[in-house]
Formats: sequence, C-alpha cells, structure tokens
Amino acid sequence: MKAVIDTNCLLSCIGKRSNYRNVFDTFLDSKFELCLSTEILLEYEEKFDSFWGQAVTQNLLGVLLTAENTSLYDIFYYFQLVQGDRDDNKFADTYLASNADYLVSNDKKLLALNGLEFPPMHIVQLESFSEIIKNL
Repeated sequence: MKAVIDTNCLLSCIGKRSNYRNVFDTFLDSKFELCLSTEILLEYEEKFDSFWGQAVTQNLLGVLLTAENTSLYDIFYYFQLVQGDRDDNKFADTYLASNADYLVSNDKKLLALNGLEFPPMHIVQLESFSEIIKNL
C-alpha cells in the first residue's frame, strides 16, 4: 500500500503519546510505502524544525529518507487541483505521480478533491487511515 501524508497529519503521528502513533509505527515497520516529493520534504523540514529544532528534524528526515519503504517522486505535471491554498497542490500532485492508494489529510480543501471525476482521488482523514492500517 502506498500513501502520501500531509505535513500536519505526519506531525500528529510522531509523538509517542499521539492517538495516531500507530501510523508512524506502521511506517517504521515497513508495512506501507510513504510517497514523497522534494516539495513535501522541504515542507516537512520547515515544520519539523519549528516544532522540534534542527537536531530532531535531521534525525526524523534521516529516518524518512533512509527507510526502504520511502519513495521519492519527481513531479513532471502540476494539476493545480487545490483551490484556495495552492501550496497543498504538492500533496495532490505527488499522490497522482506516485499512483498512491491514499492521500492522508484533514485539510478541507484537499478532502474536497474526493468528488473529482478526473483525476480520481482517494483522500482520507488521519483517523480513517489509522483504522485502515490496523489491519495490515
């Protein structure tokens, strides 16, 4: 199974006491593939650094980048599907470029893409994804 996880959802998974820690642990156990792009990695780095500082950020990025179940995708086509927050297009574009099974986000503008006829999108909230991966 392949997934793109938006930054706020990933931040919500990392804490040891998080209700969604199972998502990060399942990733660490290599039970799903995390699909990334350079733009997503840069946003992860920026947000991690503001939350936890440079040392923790470098450690987390090292974990993500060296995991066998992380794939980095080049984005060649920008669909510009997200209305109102163009910065979120990086998640939709990576989802499409990677042919991922899920885009995990609690963002209303990304969730609204579920109604598109083309390209078809499968966007789930973090709570739902947490339940889905319990069966892996």
